[in-house]
Amino acid sequence: MMCRRANIARDRGFSLVELLVVVTIIGLLVALLLPAVQSAREAARRIQCSNNLRQIGIGLHNYHEAHGCFPPGCLGYGAKYENKCIAWSVFLLPYIEQQNVHQQFHFDKKFSDLENSPATHRVISTYICPSTNQFCEGRIGSVVFQQDNSGALSSISGMGCTDYGGMNGWSYFSGPKKGTSEPGVMAYNRVVAIAEIPDGTSNTIIVAEDTGRGAGDGVDGEWPDGRNIFDQSGPINAMQINEMWSDHAGGVHAAFCDGAVHFLSESIDIDALRALCSRSGGEIVDNHTY
Repeated sequence: MMCRRANIARDRGFSLVELLVVVTIIGLLVALLLPAVQSAREAARRIQCSNNLRQIGIGLHNYHEAHGCFPPGCLGYGAKYENKCIAWSVFLLPYIEQQNVHQQFHFDKKFSDLENSPATHRVISTYICPSTNQFCEGRIGSVVFQQDNSGALSSISGMGCTDYGGMNGWSYFSGPKKGTSEPGVMAYNRVVAIAEIPDGTSNTIIVAEDTGRGAGDGVDGEWPDGRNIFDQSGPINAMQINEMWSDHAGGVHAAFCDGAVHFLSESIDIDALRALCSRSGGEIVDNHTY
């Protein structure tokens, strides 16, 4: 009889209360660990984004060493040039280990010409921020998605996007200087050399995050599109299209003309930000301000 009672005690499972306690404890542990895991993943993505811009910055310096200038921000802009609109990021390809894609590009054609599709429909991982999750209309993932009026896919659908734009300078949309601008390094139909950056290479942005853009009027998020240069006009992360924007918490990454990459806070002083975007304003910016 004693033996039977012992077997019954041994075979007894968890009670409902015990099971609920275990489930509750596991739930609490998951709730505590999940934010830490998500934070670690975002930290890794942020490092990858910074590395992308560092590779771009080094590539731009190697281009300058080979050609005596940085690449044009947009080559062939305007009717005079048949709006070829070839981006700085096309010229940079051989300097970021994308020589094969560069060789497939026809520089005598528009960037969107079908003959350029084998090159332009490649997704260049160096041009994609892994943290990007807010997409404008005309983009799915890392590629363009665009339909014509009949619902058919347009010829640029599938073209690779970029989350990094060339810095064209600063524009004043209000105040006493309304309608004027201060030039940056990435320009339309011209190149800029280091000698033309009197503000100093360490004080001047050349490429910055402008993430999530697709295709469409004024969006210009395709990596071969030369209109993928922008002039800043206000605070960081205030406007997604053609302004500095990212899905990182608190700011954006930017590559400077000396090859350095810095994280710029959303709370940066607006005058300091304006000075960093222009190449010849005569300002000196303390890096502690950003």
